[in-house]
Parts: sequence; structure tokens; C-alpha cells
Amino acid sequence: MKKIILIVAAYLTSVAHADSAVLTNFLANAKTIKADFSQTIVTGKKSRTTLGTMEISRPNKFRWEYTQDQQLIVSDAKQIYLYDKPLQQVTIRQLGKSIDKSPAAVLAGANDLQSAYKVSDVATKAAGLNWVRIDPKIKNDNNGFQVVLMGFDKQGKLSQMQFTDSFGNKTSISFSNLQTGVAIPASDYTFTPPAGVDVLQE
Repeated sequence: MKKIILIVAAYLTSVAHADSAVLTNFLANAKTIKADFSQTIVTGKKSRTTLGTMEISRPNKFRWEYTQDQQLIVSDAKQIYLYDKPLQQVTIRQLGKSIDKSPAAVLAGANDLQSAYKVSDVATKAAGLNWVRIDPKIKNDNNGFQVVLMGFDKQGKLSQMQFTDSFGNKTSISFSNLQTGVAIPASDYTFTPPAGVDVLQE
């Protein structure tokens, strides 16, 4: 679950960069992103779906909240806080050790996509979406993911993300009520561990 915080066959020659351009345009115009999501994780023959909300202010600030599981992931652009309310535990990580190894780097990161990832189009229109594939240029077992697929609707709005981690687990995230360019309070990206919880530094 933690690796999932808060993200991708070359196309026909005539449209070789059409869909990757959709990704570039989306990120260029999405300085802030707000949405509800449904996330399904498939491990072997088992699957589990959770609901939540996300807020992103680029670069590197995000709030990813699982409403059912009472889990919260917050980045203030310096540190990432992972709060598990049922376990009464907060894990704190330095941003540079986490965000560049997860799909959050694609949506919230400041890095040039081309420098850290191989971006290519996918020759499919599954679910009526334009799909882009993103592969980390440097792959190892410590990466939070190995492959990310991002699906955009006809208006260029992000609709789905699908990714596979280094263990072969597959995660699918569907977004709804997605808005870009909206005002998000700075306080949404701050987090103070509640009194009495265990705090772990990584």
C-alpha cells in the first residue's frame, strides 16, 4: 500500500507521439490536481478495492487519503508522512528517497519526464482512452513500480492509471471528479503526528 503513494509498443508511425503529447500537455496545465479515486490491487488471485481522495500541487506536494482504510499519505515537498490510523503509526521519509521511486513522481514531481523515464505510446484504445506507457530508465527491485500506464479521455483529462510493481502486483486507479488548476489550501500539505502515535523515521 505504501509503495503505491500517490502512476505507462510503440504506436503507428503516423501517430507516433500523439498520446505522449497528451501526457506532456496534461502535466504542463495541471499545476494542481484534485480528484476522487477507486484503487484496486491484484495480488495473485486476490483483489482488493479501496476508495479515497487526492490533492496535488506541483512540484512535489500531495495528499493521498484512503477513506475506508483510514490511511493518509502527505508530502510537504520535503518529507512524506504515512499515517496509519488503525495502527496508530506514522512513518516519515525524506522526499528524495521516495517520490522518485513511485508513480507520484509522474503526477507531483518536478523532474523532466524524459530524463527519468522512457515515455512511449501504446497501440490500444482500451476503455476508449489514449494510453501512454512510462518505464523508469533505471529499474531495480527497490523501485516502487516497473511499468505505468496512463489513460486519457478525449478531452485530455487523466482517467486511469495502471501500474505493476517489482513483485508483479498490479494496481489500477480510476479517477472521478478530476479538476485541474483549482485552489488547494497550503494546510492540506502539512501534517503533525497525533499525540500518542508511534513515529518511525526512514
